[in-house]
Amino acid sequence: MKGTAIAVICTLLLILAAEKATAQDKTGLVTQNVILVTLDGVRVQEVFGGIDETIAVHDEQQVYSEIATARERYGAATAEARREALMPFFWKTLAPMGRVFGNPAHGNHVKVQNRVLWSTPGYTEIMTGAPRAAVTDNENTRHPYTTVLEYARGALQLDYPQVAQIGSWEGFKLAAAGRDDAFLMVGVHDSVPAPWGSPRIDELAELRRQVMGLWEEGSNDVLTFRMAQAYLVKNQPRLMWLALVNSDDWAHADRYDRYLEYLHLADALLGELWQSLQSLDAYRDRTTLVITTDHGRGVLGSNWAEHDITIPGSDDIWLAVVGPDTPDEGEVRGAGTLYQGQVAATMLKLLGLDPADFGQGALPPVAGAIQAGR
Repeated sequence: MKGTAIAVICTLLLILAAEKATAQDKTGLVTQNVILVTLDGVRVQEVFGGIDETIAVHDEQQVYSEIATARERYGAATAEARREALMPFFWKTLAPMGRVFGNPAHGNHVKVQNRVLWSTPGYTEIMTGAPRAAVTDNENTRHPYTTVLEYARGALQLDYPQVAQIGSWEGFKLAAAGRDDAFLMVGVHDSVPAPWGSPRIDELAELRRQVMGLWEEGSNDVLTFRMAQAYLVKNQPRLMWLALVNSDDWAHADRYDRYLEYLHLADALLGELWQSLQSLDAYRDRTTLVITTDHGRGVLGSNWAEHDITIPGSDDIWLAVVGPDTPDEGEVRGAGTLYQGQVAATMLKLLGLDPADFGQGALPPVAGAIQAGR
């Protein structure tokens, strides 16, 4: 009888495993993990064209500008050469493994739809799949909308640490979910609670509290990145939002030279993140990176540092999707318009979920970002 019972159990386990494999096969997707990276307030002009002379000339008037050094490092004759000098890993390694949307030079646009064009409305649009009229400022308020991170955790029945948000501004934590305990969320000066933290993560969290940011409300992106990287290696979440803010800090300070240097640094961090993902069996060849921003900025020297509904260019953003289920085509050159709210459904579809079930008036996935059954 004992041997018969063991045989029955083994058969049941095999049946369950087969059913799970069949369910995965039905999606036709390889992606098992999605990492969302946001770079706050990064303009399409630098992403697609590198250093912008219109703003560089303006920066020459700044008392402490080092724009001459930036020109030496990132200047080149063509937009393609300039952007590769500024963000070499993004353009030479990541982009060819996926698709990058939003270059207005080709009539390709990614637009923000909320009527504020500030950070919290933008991140809420990303997280919930549509603009929310009630979100009108950057106040530290948690709005009662179910986000893509919350929904995915429930739909995939993931454990608490398997969905994570780590960021350099408290607004990220509040935009990440409609309730405080939805999953692991790490704010501007938070550490990671036990048992998911580590002495290394605690040390980095303490450094974030000690190292002064440009503005009091933010923290250092490199330290935030290191925390997220350590968390990823230790806990291996299926879904993570890494939210960086220092690009917006330097822009609001009207320091174009430092903003450019930051973009070069952020590009190197993306390289480190990708190397970490490729070094771990749980992530290698089964992870999609989604990289985007919350809003654009002005296009003139007089207004590039700011963004709102009155400043042209503030609604222009960009989107990169890089992973095993996205065609290896790099920059999308065909004319068309996508929207910020489509990020949520795209993430859900990559995870094998039906975006239609997310509801809330969310927009559909980005056409062309996912090609199942490759």
